Amino acid sequence: EMVYTVLFPKWWFRVQLTHASQDKQPRRGGKTLIEQLRDRCPTLANPAKAYYVPPWHLPQGDMQTIYLYTQHFKPAGCAIEYEREIFEFADGGKAGIDWALPRQDGGPTTPLIILVPGIGGTSYDYYARSFIHSLRKQLPECQVAVLQSRGCNGVELVTPKAFHGGLTDDLREFVEHIAKRLPDTPLIGIGFSLGANILTKYVGEEGRDCRFRAAASV
Repeated sequence: EMVYTVLFPKWWFRVQLTHASQDKQPRRGGKTLIEQLRDRCPTLANPAKAYYVPPWHLPQGDMQTIYLYTQHFKPAGCAIEYEREIFEFADGGKAGIDWALPRQDGGPTTPLIILVPGIGGTSYDYYARSFIHSLRKQLPECQVAVLQSRGCNGVELVTPKAFHGGLTDDLREFVEHIAKRLPDTPLIGIGFSLGANILTKYVGEEGRDCRFRAAASV
């Protein structure tokens, strides 16, 4: 694939993005989302620059996956400690909820970030740990809970029902539980990969009744 990368011009790898019209985008700090993207992420906002060329030493997906696995068990400055809670769903299913330590007292000024990892993902995956590590630097008062799927990260799958990218029932049930347990705490959803799909679908299904103050799919 290195030869493949060298032979084809950069435009072959271009990513084409479609944005909402200016009048439909919320403004923050006087700028729309697309304006902020142009300023901060020119490779995403400018189609002429929106392409990805892999590093020479990791030219193909298999090698990148292997490299990521070798880094998986290294703290890399992102050592996060968790407190495990076993959450039981209405149908008897169980999932591990890992709360990042130190736990914070819930309240109107202490947001709770509910992180939904990718397929088979866990709280120990590097992207989850690095995200929490960076988040705590900017918002040290926030709480973070990682909602793992049934049968993942050491929790036994005790029901015939597992999980998939279109299943939002488990996320909905957990969010409703948390909203009742911490009624004054602002909830924010962050989803990665498959978790991003689940989170986006959940937000769309809930509409105006969605419990999240904000949500982001990565």
